[in-house]
Amino acid sequence: MSTHQQPLQNKQNRLLAGFPSEELTALHPHLEQVSLEHGQIIISPDEPIEFVYFPLNSLLSLVTLMENGSTVESGCIGREGMAGVPVLLDANTTPMQTLVQIPGQAVRIKAGIIKEAFDRSSALQKIFHRYIHTVIVVGSQSAACNRLHQIEARLSRWLLMSSDGVGSEELHLTHEFLATMLGVRRSGVSETASKLQGRGLISYRRGHIQILNRKNLETAACECYGMVKAEYNRLFG
Repeated sequence: MSTHQQPLQNKQNRLLAGFPSEELTALHPHLEQVSLEHGQIIISPDEPIEFVYFPLNSLLSLVTLMENGSTVESGCIGREGMAGVPVLLDANTTPMQTLVQIPGQAVRIKAGIIKEAFDRSSALQKIFHRYIHTVIVVGSQSAACNRLHQIEARLSRWLLMSSDGVGSEELHLTHEFLATMLGVRRSGVSETASKLQGRGLISYRRGHIQILNRKNLETAACECYGMVKAEYNRLFG
């Protein structure tokens, strides 16, 4: 759903906030703030990418679809980034699906327009190249994390990443989603979330998780959270 009538809150997205003012001014007439609903598919597998999305307070999931119908979520995108990176890499389709995991606001722009801006602006190329690097780092670190770290550390990491992505300590995340993200059974997520709640780090009820003690949750998380966050901050400040 479009929200043309309200002022665009570009600076809520860290990537957009880093655009040079002249580039952002030129793009402004083409930017559209939209409301995203839970489960909404914004990029479909093997179909042309029509829009690039910059989340403001929503959280997007990157999903890999298998032949047997099963799905694996390989990453999330919040206010630190954008959905539609293949457009910048001269690929107008992707086999992956992007859907809305936490509803909220985002700014979108037609894929062709952002690609034209990217091609002509060395400043935007520098920003996007750095962001693409962070996407690669997150994907690589996630693969290592899922292989080597225990579920409590991994769950703590995902909760912190999701919180950073939407800019809130309150998260509307189902245990089914977290189980898929972590590659474990739902019962494993429920048991681990119960332990974190018992230690006063989070509170949770169906579909709703609140971080109560962020400092201790960061201690419970694996090293991957701090490493990825530090790399993003190194590149974007």
